[in-house]
Amino acid sequence: MRYPRPLPASLRHREFSRAEALALGVTSGRLRRRDIVRVGHGRYRWTGKPSDRLSDLEAAAGSSSEVPEPAAAPAASLDGAVESTAAEARTPVPAPQPSVHATLPRASSVLEAVPDACASHLTAALVRGWWLPRKALDTRMVHITRGPGLSRLKRQSVITHRSLLLEDEVVLVNGRRTTSPERTWLDCATLLTVQDLAILGDHLVREPHAWAETRRTQWTTVDALLACLHAHPGIRGISRARSALALVRVGADSPQETLLRLAMARVDLPEPTLQIECWDPQYSADFPATADLGYPQWLIAIQYEGHHHGEGNQLAKDLRRDQAFLRQGWKVLRFGSADSAEDFRTAVELIGRTIADARGR
Repeated sequence: MRYPRPLPASLRHREFSRAEALALGVTSGRLRRRDIVRVGHGRYRWTGKPSDRLSDLEAAAGSSSEVPEPAAAPAASLDGAVESTAAEARTPVPAPQPSVHATLPRASSVLEAVPDACASHLTAALVRGWWLPRKALDTRMVHITRGPGLSRLKRQSVITHRSLLLEDEVVLVNGRRTTSPERTWLDCATLLTVQDLAILGDHLVREPHAWAETRRTQWTTVDALLACLHAHPGIRGISRARSALALVRVGADSPQETLLRLAMARVDLPEPTLQIECWDPQYSADFPATADLGYPQWLIAIQYEGHHHGEGNQLAKDLRRDQAFLRQGWKVLRFGSADSAEDFRTAVELIGRTIADARGR
């Protein structure tokens, strides 16, 4: 059984509001776990069922809800990694990758031969199974970083970057030195566009869904990315990284959701709210219907439907979800791959007209 994150002690033995929980770092997903019951609109109580919680002693000791670190993979593989600092384990635990990228066994071999080198740039992203644009996924190059003044490796398909790495910018991935999530994102600014870097940033700062993912925490935060930029004001790609970070938001669950939001920003539409919740008793008394983004002030919900939304019973679930919004007086706009193929030009026009209509009501 996978235990939920311990609830803050101040919320355990009384009724509490959603706002109080969020202010203490409790996620929306945590509030939907079965050891918490909704007792009213935006009001909750912890049941404390032994089968669904860690003991108070464990919680008081600061016990983590993360999955225990698995046994190290064979030395030839950097796949499915759990990372740690040289001194102690870090908490993020990634979901296993479906396959090993073709460059990773070669990267592992290089790092074994050159102990002072770090996997970096796209290689460090591939190690963790991060989203990358297709062009980057097609790479045959291994990226490593060594300290300033050290020689470049004369190996085929290996790019040696020479740069100062701060102490907390080096972590271990299955025993191999790798740049930290924040430094990896910054280094990728030399290889990705601003748009792709923003999509990757959204991917790193999003909160995993407890009911669907084994990883329990964000890869990083916007503040941590910003701190990394401040620590390297003159590094290559810093201007592109700053531009991309200004576009990063918490709440996008897919690259297409980010692309839609960026398309809206390009035509100066108002900044949308991400991961909107709509409570509707006919939908559920225990959890809300959700929209990818939208405008609560004008009751406009926007959904991006990927290919899987047409499979199995997903369509029925989506319709039921949208009906919850409609019953509560919302306007629901749905977009998909055809809209993405035209860079959401028609979509942003429709969203703009819907906002104008709502403002005029």
